[in-house]
Amino acid sequence: MYVKVNADRCSGCRECELVCSTYHFGVSNPKRSGIRIEKRGLTEDIPRVCVHGNGCRYECISACKFDAIKKDDRGIVKIDHEKCVGCGACARACPLNAIWTFEGKAYKCDLCGGEPRCVKVCSQGALEVVR
Repeated sequence: MYVKVNADRCSGCRECELVCSTYHFGVSNPKRSGIRIEKRGLTEDIPRVCVHGNGCRYECISACKFDAIKKDDRGIVKIDHEKCVGCGACARACPLNAIWTFEGKAYKCDLCGGEPRCVKVCSQGALEVVR
């Protein structure tokens, strides 16, 4: 399971970032979101989100020397913020640019436990769940 991006439909509203950070951390802060909208120009916006092994080889897990990133029994890759030191090795290793650090912690999509909130709020259909 992962969130598939249809970048040509993204309007750049960033509502997905806000719902993610609010759901997980109780704050409306895009820098603490598991999805990030990359602005490439006035009209080009590209959502960056983890694909949980579909299109990568879990480079983030291999790169983490603190055992802070693991794949659970459902295949969802999660960051343990208690163990994460924010070194950025996972972000540098991610071939999809779907991990970033902010205030000493790494952030990425964890699929909201199987019910991605970003997909639910995307009015443009730029995000969809693939099982």
